[in-house]
Amino acid sequence: MLKFVATSIFFLVFGVFMVPAEAGDFSNVHVGTATDYQAISATQLALKSTDSEKTTVAETLSNSRELSIQNAYNGVGNTELLVTKFWHKGGTSSLDSTWQHITVEVWKNDEYVKTCHAYSLDVEIGKGDNRRRVYQSTCD
Repeated sequence: MLKFVATSIFFLVFGVFMVPAEAGDFSNVHVGTATDYQAISATQLALKSTDSEKTTVAETLSNSRELSIQNAYNGVGNTELLVTKFWHKGGTSSLDSTWQHITVEVWKNDEYVKTCHAYSLDVEIGKGDNRRRVYQSTCD
């Protein structure tokens, strides 16, 4: 019995440390439309922009400059993301025609909140120890 418990604890601890921190949960990220959606797949999260940045969907969502995207990505406050269009160019802002982006909707408590564009372009923010790179984004 003790050997079984020790082995189980070993696998539990080892398994937790084997999961990369950047893997994320992604259970709050879906693909499709408000009436027809499914959980985002690992393949879709790994899709890279075809511009010079080669940013993955996971990178731009998990490290978005827009707090509402970050919160929805992480499920803060019962929020979720719905990816409605993968990497593309076009739209109304100057960034839309210059950088590839994905279009996502932010939902809270099953209610639509806003539409955002998450770009392949990363920027540096903060100073000193608080300096970090985040992905540009805009929301309507």
